[in-house]
Amino acid sequence: MRAAARLATRRAARLAAAAALLLALLLGWGPALPVSAQEAAQDAAALLTAPHGEVGSFFNPWTEDAGRAGLWAFLRWKVFSRNPYEDAKRGPPGVPVVANDGAYLAGVEHSATVTWVGHATFAVHDADDVFLTDPHFSERALLPRRKTPAGLPVTAVPPDAFAVISHNHYDHLDEETVEALPASVGWYVPLGLAEWFRERGREDVTELDWWQSARRGRWTITCLPSQHWSLRLGMGQNESLWCAWLLDSGDYTYFHAGDTGYFAGFAEYGKRYGPIDVAMLPIGAYEPRWFMRSQHMDPAEAYQAFLDLRGRFMLPMHWGTFDLTDEPVGLPPFELRRVLEERGLGREAREAVRVMAIGERWKVVDRPGPSQAGESAAAARGAPGLPAARASAR
Repeated sequence: MRAAARLATRRAARLAAAAALLLALLLGWGPALPVSAQEAAQDAAALLTAPHGEVGSFFNPWTEDAGRAGLWAFLRWKVFSRNPYEDAKRGPPGVPVVANDGAYLAGVEHSATVTWVGHATFAVHDADDVFLTDPHFSERALLPRRKTPAGLPVTAVPPDAFAVISHNHYDHLDEETVEALPASVGWYVPLGLAEWFRERGREDVTELDWWQSARRGRWTITCLPSQHWSLRLGMGQNESLWCAWLLDSGDYTYFHAGDTGYFAGFAEYGKRYGPIDVAMLPIGAYEPRWFMRSQHMDPAEAYQAFLDLRGRFMLPMHWGTFDLTDEPVGLPPFELRRVLEERGLGREAREAVRVMAIGERWKVVDRPGPSQAGESAAAARGAPGLPAARASAR
């Protein structure tokens, strides 16, 4: 019944988009057929706001691929395929790590800093507020063991912090971390996950659908579509929603993609919310592409997402911590470097991509003044190179 309802909803959304386009053509509001690239983009944008199911049965209305490879495809990958990176994975991970006790999180930041804890976890310290993204401080993501230590001690997180969760996969929603953090931490989660938190005594939890926003003090926290799926022991596939997050403090905007394949959403967010100060985008867990493409971006797609978002700075994530797919955990930044060097731009553009060490604390650069805005926009139109990873926490 749920599958039939979902199919009917998807068909209704697509028929509505097609009907709107046909009406526009009949009334002379659009160009003659064939459909232009602009109209195709508008259609894709319309699907971002289309119905996408309900608690118990969600889906991506613009694609049927994400999370639907099936058992045979999984077995083909894990049992019947050879990993071309097998030899490379036998060595050390080669991921830079710096010591960081996190004591500064208890104070007031005069502007804003971002610390990479590892994988998809960042600690953002903006003025007197601290928020976490997909916090994971424990040793395992169900089965995979952490290859590198967490960049901060979990005890450094202040009791008035808040956190966003992108979806329920174990490398993004960690029960041990949730229980280790202060019970007073506020949580922002996609539809279908609030009860999970309340069952663990976390009462300050706000559940949002795509395109919904919540206010927390000076912050506007917006739940946005991503191209992924959900599954967890005790929760069926796609029973809870998945999402990206946009967090706006009034001084800076932060985008956290969670897990996602590359899709039209990035361009739409760039139009609506750009320029975005800090874009935290996944570059790892992408091989083999035939299996991972719909659900995980590779470095080239992640950089294109950054351009789509009209981002000022890109912080690559989802690498260096858990061995989830074929490529070595330390490889993604080198692949990103290769992609960006092929485009070859100047220093300002290269410095827009900040590959961080685990535990590194990076100060968000202030927005350019009017005289600098034109130069920065021109530099952002091309692809930057890749700076070396920082050697120490600041």
